[in-house]
Amino acid sequence: MKQLLSNLKWIPEFYFIMVALLWFYISVNQHGTRIDNFINFPAIIVIVIFQIQLFLNDSSLGKVLSGLTTLASVILLVSFTSKLMHMASFDYNSQMFTLKFGNLLLLNFLMAFLMYRKYKNMPISQEIAE
Repeated sequence: MKQLLSNLKWIPEFYFIMVALLWFYISVNQHGTRIDNFINFPAIIVIVIFQIQLFLNDSSLGKVLSGLTTLASVILLVSFTSKLMHMASFDYNSQMFTLKFGNLLLLNFLMAFLMYRKYKNMPISQEIAE
């Protein structure tokens, strides 16, 4: 049971890696027919940074990453809200997109909070030992 609980602490990092992989996959498939050499470098950078965090287990980098993901989620929320206010009609497709987008933002905020809470009280000696 203790082994299972020790592995559950990595869920936020794996979640953000999976979201970045999904972002990369969707962006490449959208541009795949028009541009043959399109690569989403920001998604690759996010994937690499979170994988580095998995291996280093650095508390300061973990706090910075959780803060950056929270800031990015807030920016996404503000931009979507401004788009929603200028929308002419709120049909079924818009409602479904809003529901999916809201779930994604809620999970982003939750995972960023869990990640920050994990690194908030981590002592330096434990950081080096793991």
